[in-house]
Amino acid sequence: MKRLAKPGLLLLLAALPILVWWALRMVPFDAVWQLLSELHPLGLLGLFLLDVVIVILFGSRSWITLRAFGSRVNALWLAAYRLSAFSISYFTPGQQFGGEPLQVFWLNRRHQVTGTTALTTVALDKLFEVLSNFTFLLAGIVIVLRAGVFDGRGPVDPRAAAWLAGLLLLPVIYLLAIWAGRMPLSGLLGRLPRLRRLAASVATAEQQAADLLQRKPATITWLGLASGLTWVLMVAEYWLMVRLFGVELTLVQTILALTAARLAFLTPLPGGLGALEAGQVLAMQSIGLDPALGISVSLLIRARDLVFALTGMGIGARLSAQAKHLSVSSAPAD
Repeated sequence: MKRLAKPGLLLLLAALPILVWWALRMVPFDAVWQLLSELHPLGLLGLFLLDVVIVILFGSRSWITLRAFGSRVNALWLAAYRLSAFSISYFTPGQQFGGEPLQVFWLNRRHQVTGTTALTTVALDKLFEVLSNFTFLLAGIVIVLRAGVFDGRGPVDPRAAAWLAGLLLLPVIYLLAIWAGRMPLSGLLGRLPRLRRLAASVATAEQQAADLLQRKPATITWLGLASGLTWVLMVAEYWLMVRLFGVELTLVQTILALTAARLAFLTPLPGGLGALEAGQVLAMQSIGLDPALGISVSLLIRARDLVFALTGMGIGARLSAQAKHLSVSSAPAD
């Protein structure tokens, strides 16, 4: 409620109807309905199964970290906890944060993972998620800015390739800085007065990452690989979504449109409401496609997110009603 009372957010919420109207005013709804009616059940089933794999991968970073600390929790439970946390983050204003304390609670209450280990696990998971998201969005923005040169239909422009290679090296450089005892992200955030509280939390996560990197460098490598694989599958998922509507995008076009979708979720609106639809209309127009395709893809994304968010709410309600504690096996840290 305090977030909702902030003038900036109130202004943004007031502008939401205008944003939705702008996104929909140029789209013929009969064209949207035609696209949606052509969706094949088998194609939707394949998309759903791919999404399930991605959800399980979202929990893989926590699974890797817990194993490094000598605790083994079933990966499916971790995916379930991630879904319950997602349901909180999705329906509340903000940049997709808010459900992390619930993940810490489930690990501690249901698996007897110590509070420190649970907090470290969730903090590292969020740190790698933010880092991989930042890298992907930067790469996507570079592609957007150089779209006239690097359009995906001809050979790759060397300058664009150099930019992308540099951006993909950012996570490696960042982790090397942490390993050397530097705290680059928290130091940067600490220079901004409004983000000093966030900087303190990020500093804790960076210190924990540094300790783990110095003691178990292989763990950090696996965390990075899990993050990279997740993004590869998310790009494939978006390509498949559009393919279900009978349109085949190039890799660069897919990244362009997916970047617009991910940027929408950074707005302080529940589920990026309005921003997603407007962004997808603009993305499809920028690559010369019907804006009706943008609205259709937005509806498919909304349906996916609502299914998983409601599933997460159901999981949270069911787990809250259970008093049973699950055992966790302990083994030497691997």
